[in-house]
Amino acid sequence: MDKLNAAKVFIDVANSQSFTATADRLNMSRSMVTRYIEALESWLGVRLLQRTTRKVRLTSAGMSCFDECK
Repeated sequence: MDKLNAAKVFIDVANSQSFTATADRLNMSRSMVTRYIEALESWLGVRLLQRTTRKVRLTSAGMSCFDECK
């Protein structure tokens, strides 16, 4: 997986707070968005997003990463 694309996907998910909206906007499957986020979290060794069935929120590490990725 490409780290630059993973960062772009992460920024979009953080802005939209939705994996589905990001998938639609970036013309990729929702599972691909999930894989990019999981890969980025694995590379960084931290959890970037707090996921529930209704919401996606940035963790404190995610906020720091978001600022750096922008």
